[in-house]
Amino acid sequence: MEKEQKYVIKHPAVEDAQAITDLVALCDIEDIGEPDITLSDVLDMWNSIPIDTDAWVAVSGTNEIIGYGFVEVTGANRMDTCVFVHPRFKSQGIGSLLLDKAEERAYVLAKGKDGKQKLMNQISFANSAARKLVEDRGYQFSRLYERMKIELEGRPNRDSLPEGITLRAFQPDHDEEKLFSIYDETFQDAWGYTKKDFTTWISQKKGDGYDHSLWFIVWQDSNPVGFLMSRMQEDGLFVDLLGVKREYRKHGIGKALLLHVFGIAYERNQKTILLYVDSDSLTHANRLYQQVGMRPHSQTAVYMKEL
Repeated sequence: MEKEQKYVIKHPAVEDAQAITDLVALCDIEDIGEPDITLSDVLDMWNSIPIDTDAWVAVSGTNEIIGYGFVEVTGANRMDTCVFVHPRFKSQGIGSLLLDKAEERAYVLAKGKDGKQKLMNQISFANSAARKLVEDRGYQFSRLYERMKIELEGRPNRDSLPEGITLRAFQPDHDEEKLFSIYDETFQDAWGYTKKDFTTWISQKKGDGYDHSLWFIVWQDSNPVGFLMSRMQEDGLFVDLLGVKREYRKHGIGKALLLHVFGIAYERNQKTILLYVDSDSLTHANRLYQQVGMRPHSQTAVYMKEL
């Protein structure tokens, strides 16, 4: 019987990336009805975490990967963790053991750091068993993120920008520091913001899914005032980050950026656009996405524990 099958916990190897992608995709299908991960997502994440210390897999007696977890330092005072268990192997303690590993490592990483360290755990809202597991371990519900989606039915009309504002494609090996500066400024209004290191941040963003033709910066003269970063995935174009400086908001810049990248996706014969947004966004970003026709598809709950 599968429920009696033994398993071992160990660190993954690079060649396990596809099997881990397949595992997480199975969990997504059970929770939201479709996969929400690609191989490039896993490899990109592994660019920023040492998998020989900060990631774990549960391997069955038949050498099948049936569980996966990791912890990632995502800011000066923040770490994130996620745990996934194969639908056929739930209720065997695998998720709890993987979370033990992640928390133990998080406490090690937190030692010597200034300020309170927060550990975030992201869980599909539909997975009530996983939510109960973290609640029983002292995590507090913090936020709900919506996965929003649109299927383009025709070529989108592009909005004009305010006078004196121009939209240009990102220039590799030239715009990196400007891009980081506008990201760092605009995302200070986002819940969970923590200061990031430029070199680490840009190297993470230039992972396997990197395509600079899908990154854009909005300028007023030589000053960046807004940006959008996106990438093409197997399941559609994913809008990774979008930000506009406070004094330039409510002038149609965010909408113009979105419609611009929608048009590029359509030209590339990609009709599906995806993104995640804080349902209680301080900047009301979810309203903007609804204005361009995007609709909520599923929800992710964020739980927090102070270390």
